[in-house]
Amino acid sequence: MSADLVRWIALGGTIQSVGHDPLDAERYFLTGQTLSPEELLAPVAEYAGPVDVQAWASRPSHLLGWDEVRDLVTHLRAIADHPAPPAGIVVSCGSNGLEEIAYLLWLLYPGPVPVVVTAAMRPPSAIGSDALPNLLDSFAVARDGSASSPVTVVSDGTVLHPAEAFKAHTTGVDTFSRSAPPMGIIEAHRRVRITGRATPTSPLARRELPSTLPRVSLLESHLDSDGSSVRALAALSEGLVIAGMGAGFVTGAEQQALDEASEAGVVVCRAARTPFGSVAPVDGDALRANGLTPQKARIGLSLGLALSLARPELEELLDSTTRD
Repeated sequence: MSADLVRWIALGGTIQSVGHDPLDAERYFLTGQTLSPEELLAPVAEYAGPVDVQAWASRPSHLLGWDEVRDLVTHLRAIADHPAPPAGIVVSCGSNGLEEIAYLLWLLYPGPVPVVVTAAMRPPSAIGSDALPNLLDSFAVARDGSASSPVTVVSDGTVLHPAEAFKAHTTGVDTFSRSAPPMGIIEAHRRVRITGRATPTSPLARRELPSTLPRVSLLESHLDSDGSSVRALAALSEGLVIAGMGAGFVTGAEQQALDEASEAGVVVCRAARTPFGSVAPVDGDALRANGLTPQKARIGLSLGLALSLARPELEELLDSTTRD
């Protein structure tokens, strides 16, 4: 197998979509038209280097479930364990689910073959599309292999950590690059420069993949909340993540409802609506999701409960990175 070969696993999404016309950067999903991975790559194939293309679950990323992501992780592990693995792996998907898909891959994939996750905010049929630049950048980062994390996100010329990157704008091509400090950048002619910034390692990367995930619900605190939403979701859930105001604060009624949920055996985690900074320590048994968006905290808590992690392990998992 070529030392420069990249395995590209294409899951569909905007990066493979076809719009109504070259100005369509918002309504393209209504056409129902898509490009195959080979059709997308054709205009720049001579610049892509050796690429082994594999189409996967080609549909919007926000429709993917745990079974499909688990199968993808299993597949990635098998590729990495092959006697002659590729230099790197690129996973392309829709931007709506990228931050959660990439975080799940980072949690569960140990390497050593680097995995790069990418997407596009404009379809390749639109003027100013980021589809091909992001794809070629991802190939370069996958081959380079110098990032300290086994899984990275590549978008808008930057290399990002999956625990930190999130979708910060609905349509902007800088939606991910504006969300987190870069681990590296892709310069002219696809030269990769990694900063060397230390990054955390997932404590779950080598764990057995659970067949199912327990129900962990997510809700957002707001002024004058009476706690009824907390009680309703707690009755249906094994875990509960609440995105509090500011540094994770909730109303008095919500706090009472959260305390009741904890006493009933529901594992409660406090996160923050605010995208940066730490969650303030308060009295009670709730875990804190420092450095993680509420969506990622839900994923981490669900996996942690599925794997029967002890309290200290859950605390480590939910404090795996710091967003300053």
